[in-house]
Amino acid sequence: MNMFTLLMLADDLTGALDTGVQFAKKGISTRVLLSPAIPHGGEAENAESAAVLVINTDTRHSSSADAGTVITACLEQYRDIPYIYKKTDSTLRGNIGAELEALMRARDIRQLPFVPAYPGLGRTTAGGHQLLRGVPINKTDMAADVLNPIRHSFIPDIVGEESDIPVRLISMRDSAPNPAPQKKEILVYDCETAGDLRDIARSLKAQGLLSVTAGCAGFAEFLMEEIPFPAQAETVRADKDDIPRLPILILSGSRHPVSIAQVKTALNNGIPGITVDGEKLLHPEWFSGEEAAALEDNCAETLKQQGVCILGTAMAMGQIAEREKRAEQKKQNGRTPGAAGVAGFLGKLLEGILPKTGPLHLVIFGGDTLLGIMKILKFEYIIPIKEISPGIVLARVEGKGGSSFIVTKSGAFGDPGMIETIRAYFA
Repeated sequence: MNMFTLLMLADDLTGALDTGVQFAKKGISTRVLLSPAIPHGGEAENAESAAVLVINTDTRHSSSADAGTVITACLEQYRDIPYIYKKTDSTLRGNIGAELEALMRARDIRQLPFVPAYPGLGRTTAGGHQLLRGVPINKTDMAADVLNPIRHSFIPDIVGEESDIPVRLISMRDSAPNPAPQKKEILVYDCETAGDLRDIARSLKAQGLLSVTAGCAGFAEFLMEEIPFPAQAETVRADKDDIPRLPILILSGSRHPVSIAQVKTALNNGIPGITVDGEKLLHPEWFSGEEAAALEDNCAETLKQQGVCILGTAMAMGQIAEREKRAEQKKQNGRTPGAAGVAGFLGKLLEGILPKTGPLHLVIFGGDTLLGIMKILKFEYIIPIKEISPGIVLARVEGKGGSSFIVTKSGAFGDPGMIETIRAYFA
């Protein structure tokens, strides 16, 4: 028997963090596990002292069948946790239909409330369509996502790609309780404001539909107001004064245009950057060669002299033209095991840099980059602390690799000046 009140399942690691932090910043103890594997030893004991358990299922790029299998296994492993939240991407990438269906089957529920809006970051739902700053998501940059291209904005169509469960649209005018159906159905809620999110959470509680829900980080913030967490779930929030002054290394393997624009803005503003050829990261022997050693020395010296440095692939640093970019993505995706691809191998460079610098503050762009780094540095779980700004999470990592502060960001989050914002926070 565990002490968790809420289990959240997220299909990538930055998504797990930007949702888990909604609880942590309110003082509710939260742990994020890197994978569904059962933690061992002291890590398990520490994790189970939390009120909220967030698991990175790492299924964003899986097949729909594999994604459903992982969701089912997680829910079987933690079947005693009373509240379940399936965290989805706010632009609806990943195996949406398959994972929602697996959730409904595992918990044997007829109605699943699904609230994918995140108004604070410009993600809204209107007439069952998911919008990004008012534009249908299939008309934005998300449509060109290499691993998860978005073909639809109408949520029933997105769900229907992987599931036959009917979708019922709930407008903000529908305040009456929903009748219990004879067959299963997914309830998709329109939402345009934070006030709408709060109203939906309260309505679901009144209707007895709060125990199993789905959505992104936006709804999680209001979900917590309605869940009866025990008093011992409260924990002391970290103060900024607790964070030591250390050099800041920004690692970016994200290929999202938002992250690339942030890196370009920082470089233009004088923050030093070091580029690594993504193709070379695919060859294990390269890491023990002279070129890798020289790059590590350069990075260590830059951090010593400047106190900050950006390290990223040529693609993430915006140094590959669009035409070349698509060819490079196709080549790297085809040659790299797993979904993380080249991004995850930045951790191998970090492994060589740390002995030359000592402790650093790590700022990591992209879930695949973060997961690769955490595995290589042997961290088992992450404790989210607070948001520096929406979607930008300050956390502490724990495990055999020791303990360290990190800042994480999904590739699609933040304004062009985000790197300077993070730098100023640590300064």
